[in-house]
Order: sequence, then structure tokens, then C-alpha cells
Amino acid sequence: MQNFTEAQRQTHGCFVYQITAEANGADAIAVRSALNVGDEHRTDLCFYKDDLVSVDLIRPSRRSGSNNGPFLRLTDNSGWLFEKKYGGSMARRLPVEKGLWAFYVDKDISLQAHPKSRIARCADSDTTYLQMQLLHCDRRVVCPSTKIASYRVQGTVGWLSERNESGEILLIPESKVKFGLFAYGVAAGSSDISLYNQPSVGSNTQLPVSFGVGDIVACDVVRQSPYGPEMRELPIEKGLWTLTVVNSPAGIAMRRHPMDRTDIRTSVVFPPGDTVICDRRIKSSGQTSFYRVKGRDGWVFDLRDENRMMRLISSRSMVSEQATAANGHGWSIEYVRGMASAFELKEISLNETSRVISFTSSDESDRINVYYTTRTVGTAINHPSQGQTQMFRRDCTDEELREIMQNPRVHTGKGYKKRSRISANQGIGRYSYGADEDQYIDEEDEYRNKLIEYEKEEEKLGIKKLRALKVLKGIDDKRAKDAAEMQSKMDTRAEEFRQIKLQQIEAERQRQHRLADAERISRSTCSVCHQVFVNEHAKNQHYQAVHCFRCNHCYRDFNSSHALNQHKSATGHW
Repeated sequence: MQNFTEAQRQTHGCFVYQITAEANGADAIAVRSALNVGDEHRTDLCFYKDDLVSVDLIRPSRRSGSNNGPFLRLTDNSGWLFEKKYGGSMARRLPVEKGLWAFYVDKDISLQAHPKSRIARCADSDTTYLQMQLLHCDRRVVCPSTKIASYRVQGTVGWLSERNESGEILLIPESKVKFGLFAYGVAAGSSDISLYNQPSVGSNTQLPVSFGVGDIVACDVVRQSPYGPEMRELPIEKGLWTLTVVNSPAGIAMRRHPMDRTDIRTSVVFPPGDTVICDRRIKSSGQTSFYRVKGRDGWVFDLRDENRMMRLISSRSMVSEQATAANGHGWSIEYVRGMASAFELKEISLNETSRVISFTSSDESDRINVYYTTRTVGTAINHPSQGQTQMFRRDCTDEELREIMQNPRVHTGKGYKKRSRISANQGIGRYSYGADEDQYIDEEDEYRNKLIEYEKEEEKLGIKKLRALKVLKGIDDKRAKDAAEMQSKMDTRAEEFRQIKLQQIEAERQRQHRLADAERISRSTCSVCHQVFVNEHAKNQHYQAVHCFRCNHCYRDFNSSHALNQHKSATGHW
């Protein structure tokens, strides 16, 4: 057997190896069906230099003094690889970071068996994550050559990359996406902004609808973009407003967005004298205010070209939507539990009244209390010089929570300590003394009993883990369903906008046709008798034959100049 370091003795787990393939000038390594480097065990699957592979078991060579191995079992059970072949390096182990990361899927993506490979292998052919689906990941590895991070999806053995090698974003951090009700106005000096059926500015996703300066759009999901701001966010007031329709004989049609545009009207019309109750208000750059109708996804307005369309009867304003979203944004219980499970912490209590959830380390030496609504984290540790010490850290970020759970003794540069008193006669020794110091518990018996308790706890933890995975699968399935429904809704809206554009094009074509007909008739109509001819030439012939000899005094028409002269001589109309 080979000699291994203590870290390499932890053979089971989540490991990632980079293919180096330096032995004998090779540029690839073939997967073996057994723990052997011989060609008779080669399979058709190969990995190439700089590929990253996922491994769940490390086994040393079974031959004493062998310079082959250790052998690496691929997580998808497709076979074995090896670190060395005849002493030459074939793969090297990369550091894998534990934690909990939350991402939204930017584009439909399949779960991959390995972090980076030239040959794409799906971890599960049925697992595809849809756009804007929320995922949680518990492992991270960074490719040394591309600097692209890959993440293992929690509850699976598959991986996803944050972006592809061409730089296209695949995963969006949860902090870059927010849900709620938001209003945006097109910034002054900007050109018209088009509507897209995907969070992309590509021409293939553009819809036949655009917004100009002064227009306001309402949104329910906001994703931060790497591009410059083309629109400015507007404050939304929360409250209750009661309005009545006035000075509008046809009533007011509800709009999809807070704008007075005919192409965004809905089929809902409020007749004159009707009372409308609204729960949100947006003030435009002018004097017009837009109100969201309570219980509907539509908007009305109070002014049109300085003419009052609706009169405000009563109002009760509250805090703005942005202020409500900014205050009191804590963690969810599921997020804290997921973070703790990533570092194999044991949950020991949950107090929903105090909004605190507590965990302990595997050796029960440290305790972590997470006040999830206020983002306060308290740790109770046995300090080597200060004794029992408590540390409280307020307003922690997601990254600080991850650091504390990974190492409760980490220094974050914030918080305060509280040290408990220790009696002078308390000591540390081989035995644990009770009230009577002549009685003691033998250390071996104590730890054998603890081992039995730990095995029972491990079994219970396994059951809890299965339950947690079942719940998370249900949540993921629901999010996938919601993402599919959102996509269907977006496709329906895109088809509506396409039909509107086609109708506008057809109406413009008919208008141009009518104008052409009117111009043709005008050119073929006699200006004197207004008779219509088949073409302009016929009209000119008619005019030459009939209307060319006219008396300028009495406006009589004659068939020839001779007749006209006779008439002038007789009447003196020269």
C-alpha cells in the first residue's frame, strides 16, 4: 500500500481533479473499468488535459510499492481514473470550497456530471433547470486555466458553471435579482428602448414594442445588468386611494403599465361616475399620477393633457415600496439550515418566537445561534486562554455567515464578546467529577457510551437528511413549474404584441392604398366640370375639346376661337 497524508485518508467525499496528462507526453486519459492502469481495462470515455472531473472515492493501489494511483472513482460511476501512471502525473487535486450559494438560472441549463469537460455528460438526463429558477449550491471549485467557478447543486452530485468559456452568463447570484413591484422611467437623453421576451438585448429576443422618454413601465422582477442604466427607478407609494371617473364620456380603459398609451390598453373600462379603489401610486415627471387598481395588474391616471379624467375622493398614503423592501430583510430558515448542512453542523433547537435557530459542531465544542430576521450571529466557544466566551456579530452578510459556520472562531472585525465565569476549582483532567469527588466515570466507558449515542444520532440525521432532500425536491419542482408558467405567460404576451404589430402594419398598408386611390382620382378629374375620366390623358383631351375657349367675363365656353371672337365682338367682352 502507498503512504498517504492524513487529508488523503479521507477517501469518501466530494473531490475535484484537474487532468494534467503529463505522463509519456499524453494529452488525454482514458477511464478504466477497474483499479488498474492497464490498457485491457480502458473504456471509450476519455478526459483531456485541463478537464475537471468530479470524484467521490480515493483508493490507493493494492500493490505494495506501486508507483500507480491513487485511483479515483468518478462520481457518476462511469469508471476510475488515477493520479499517477508509472510515476508520471496524470491528474492533480484542486481545492473544493464548502458553503451555500444561491443562484437564479439565466438560461435553460442541464446538470453536468463534471465541473468542466470537453465531452458534456449530464449527471441526470431528466434534470434541466429553467430560466429564473432558484438553485442552492454547496460546493465550489475554480478552474485554474479559465478562472471560471463551478458549483455543485445541493442535494445532487451534478455541477453547473457560472458562465461558459465565451463569457456568457449562466448563473445569476440571488443578490442580483429582486422580486416585488417596481416602476422605471426611460431616462432623459436615451433613445427608444425595446421590449424583449428574454433578459437579453439580442435582436432575436426583441418584441415589436418600444418605450420612449417619459414612458413608465411596471415590473415584478428586476435583474441587475452589466450594461449602463437606460432607465431610472421611480418611487412607488403604498396606500389606499379612491377615485371617480369624470369628464370622460367613454370612460377610462385600464392600462397594463402606468402610461397613457392606446397600445397598452386592456379590455377593462371604467364608465363615467364609476368609483375605483387603488393601492399603489406613481407620480410622473409632469403633473399626472398613475394608480394601480387594487386586485388587478392594471393602472389608471388622473390627468390627460391637463384635463382631469379622475377625481381623488380619499387617500391614505403609507411607506414606499422600496423602503419596505429595504428594511428588515433577513434570512429564511431554509437558507440558514442549508448553510449549516453544507458544513455538517447539527441543528439542536429552533425558537420561532425569538426567531433564533441553533447549531453545534460535530464535536459539540462550539455552538452557533442565528437570529435569522436580524442577521445577528452568536457563537459560544471554549477559548484556550479566555475560557467560555460568547461572540455576537450584527448585520452579517451571506459571506460572513458562511465564514462563521465554516469556522466559529473566525475574526470578522465586528461584534462584541461576553465571557462566562469559571469557578476556581474547575479543572481539566482525565476524569469528569460529580458532586462526590470519590466517584468518577472511567474515560473509556464514557466515550464508548458516547459512541453508541453518536451512532443513534447519525441514523436520525440520515433520516432528517432524506426528509430535507424530499422537501427540497418538492420546492425545486414547484420552482420549475413556476418558471414554465412564467415562460408560457411571456410567450403569450409576445404573441399578443406580434398580432398588434401585424394589425398596425395592415392598417398602414390600407391607409397608403386609400391615399394612392384618392391621388389617382384627383389627377383624372376635370377641374371645370368635375367629370371623372379613366386616366389623366383622357381628362386632358376632354379639357382641350370642351373647356379651352372660355369668355373671361361671362365664363361661357365655345367650341372654337372663332366662335369666341364673334361672342366678344357682339357683347364687347374684350
